Amino acid sequence: RTAARMCALITLLAAAGGSTARCEPTACGQAPAASASCPLAASSATSDVGPQPTVQPSNLYFFNAAGVPVTISYVAKDGSETTRARLAPGLRRLLPSLSGEVWRVRALRPGHPLDQQLLLEHRVGIVQIKDCDCPQPEFVDCQKPPFRRPPGTPNDPVAFENHAGAPLDLFYWNGTCEEMISWDAVGGVQPAQRKPIQSTHGHTFRARSAASRHLLMQHTLADLVIRPCDDETRRAAVRAAS
Repeated sequence: RTAARMCALITLLAAAGGSTARCEPTACGQAPAASASCPLAASSATSDVGPQPTVQPSNLYFFNAAGVPVTISYVAKDGSETTRARLAPGLRRLLPSLSGEVWRVRALRPGHPLDQQLLLEHRVGIVQIKDCDCPQPEFVDCQKPPFRRPPGTPNDPVAFENHAGAPLDLFYWNGTCEEMISWDAVGGVQPAQRKPIQSTHGHTFRARSAASRHLLMQHTLADLVIRPCDDETRRAAVRAAS
């Protein structure tokens, strides 16, 4: 009976490891969907930052492509919003944050019916690595020693967590070849295990099966783009970009 239970458990684990997830096109290195995804209303999400020093720091880069001025607010645990920045169209702003925080971006249009319209809601968190059933680009190993960050390099930390159901390796992709950055995780990053990385904004990472080098998912440290959410602001965004 014990052997039968072990066989059933192994079968379930294998099935979980082989399942694929529904992911955004960007998780496979493709262009984002053409239609902007805008929230209809604020969710009930509030900031829930864990105890120090276990919490993961993060940097948020907001880019205003909405065509109108916006406010960027921190959402406290009680649901209240505190404005941390105002951002004009076409500008970019860095705000330090912690994993678990929630941020909201609203249109700043005094006297207009769409004043305080919610344009973006974002929770800062661990990047969950899943098997996204991506197209399979060829794996090209950079074949060089582990990279050492030069002093003074901007630090944009990121942490990955393995939700793919099987051991995986993490690689930095420079557009030509891939360099392993999880070399210290012997046997690969295990399921449910986290891997923090000291990175720089703009870097792209690929997660591959430790056994087969099958591409599971891709992640780029990119701007949080604030998009227009109605016809009028879409037209304003086009005018601002032209």
